[in-house]
Amino acid sequence: MPSIDQFKVLKAVVECGSLRLAADSLCKTQPALTHAIRQLESQLGLRLFSREAYRLALTDEGKRIHQLALRTLETHNELLQVATFLAGGNEASVTLAVEASFELAPILPAFEAVQAEFPACEIVIRQEYLTGAVELVQKDLAELCISPVNPALSPGVRLQSQFLTRGEMVNVASPKLLARHGALHSVAQLKDEYQILVQDSGSGTRGLKLGVQSAQRHWYVNNFATKLSLIEQGMGWGRLPLWMIKTALEEGRLLVPELNDFSAREQFGYSLVRRADGAPGPVATRLWQALAGTAG
Repeated sequence: MPSIDQFKVLKAVVECGSLRLAADSLCKTQPALTHAIRQLESQLGLRLFSREAYRLALTDEGKRIHQLALRTLETHNELLQVATFLAGGNEASVTLAVEASFELAPILPAFEAVQAEFPACEIVIRQEYLTGAVELVQKDLAELCISPVNPALSPGVRLQSQFLTRGEMVNVASPKLLARHGALHSVAQLKDEYQILVQDSGSGTRGLKLGVQSAQRHWYVNNFATKLSLIEQGMGWGRLPLWMIKTALEEGRLLVPELNDFSAREQFGYSLVRRADGAPGPVATRLWQALAGTAG
């Protein structure tokens, strides 16, 4: 099988245009390079260079092999870089679980900075709902999470947290739905409409129906995009993150019903969370620092 060294010789000869210059660039003798090229041609059963002209030129077959050799060398270099990175005690991947009501845009520069600093580490972002993000940290399935979850809903492992920012959920409905209710002032008047709820991707609210009114019809969905679509079509009502629905509110596609017995807006804080009993690696530590720096 061809070796990496043979591919390096092929690359040098093509780039330099002559065996003499290639030999100088590789600190090898010209006969050594001639032998390497002939051995490579013999192993492949192909003639890589045309030797009829004064200057070495690749044959058609040689051009294709040269392309693949460059790709192989790039992969080989990447392998060596990643191996060096991992041998230095760095993580192969770091997972950040994010509760889906949190807006990612403000923290994207932090991800960009960490990825530039640790390009060999794979950063995984997992969107979860309600207690799901914290639960992944508790189960050691994520190094970090961003979540607004009340600690009482996530008992067990001791956690370390740092406040990041505040968020807001807004109760909305479509003009089509509200038109069915002339003088709307109580949530009880909506009991025959469907309240659209997002399912908890964790187990912290198992057996609980958070924010669901007594005798209220309701549907469960597994993401905010589906919830938004159903609400915009007048098929139900419910709370959505303010950042997600600003445009719909401005354009009048969604309205905020003001009810006497159900708050239109709910504000809460998001925190950056990790296990307090762990020993985070260099990348997880740097990601924590970068995200903490976005607090405000």
